[in-house]
Amino acid sequence: MRFSSIPLLIAIIFGFMTFLIFRLKRLSLINNTERNGLIFLIIALLFWGGVSGFLSSAGAYVTEEFLTMAPGYWLPFIPVMIAVALVMTVRTLRDGLRKLVDGTPRYWLAGIHVVRILAIGSLIKASNGLFPEKFAWYVGIPDLIFGISAVLITLRARKGRVDDGVMVVWHFLGAMVILIPANGFMHLYMQEPLFKELLVFPMALAPTLVVPTLVMLNLLMVWRLMERGGKVYVQ
Repeated sequence: MRFSSIPLLIAIIFGFMTFLIFRLKRLSLINNTERNGLIFLIIALLFWGGVSGFLSSAGAYVTEEFLTMAPGYWLPFIPVMIAVALVMTVRTLRDGLRKLVDGTPRYWLAGIHVVRILAIGSLIKASNGLFPEKFAWYVGIPDLIFGISAVLITLRARKGRVDDGVMVVWHFLGAMVILIPANGFMHLYMQEPLFKELLVFPMALAPTLVVPTLVMLNLLMVWRLMERGGKVYVQ
């Protein structure tokens, strides 16, 4: 197994989310039921991550039978379907997510996307012939650029210089720079000789857990800010 930053990313992202939840509870901004709903969502996503990690380490993702099912089109959406199903059915979870956005400084929720700068790792691997080139260029470069933009947005938001309209557009772009190239050109990626590298452990945890979670954080902000209709919340 080659060195990978994926385990570190998982620790940062889910550690950050857990910190936010317990911070809200400590500040009495959420009740016990809402806290439990948010924690359950994290546990559900991490459980799926464990399943995905087990399957990828066992080589299940790189068998010819599995690859013929075009996993690139649906595998990354499993954690999204898990999250959407829970959010749609559990009202206290929806309330908790609203309060998580409302009670967290917006520059924190922008700053977590700085981790996307680590997409440079896939570009380096691709240049060394260790990673599918088209995927690295079409997905990795936009993701890297968005990660760099997160530094600027975070600094400006910390000074109160980013309004809700800009934040909605920025987070929407953060989701689109992944969704459009990742899905629109998936037929090209799956034809690359090194496509299997995306599905081996621990790299498989990027498309099956890390990236979908970051995209969902983008869309969570878009949803809540548009729901609020531009009202000001915690700075």
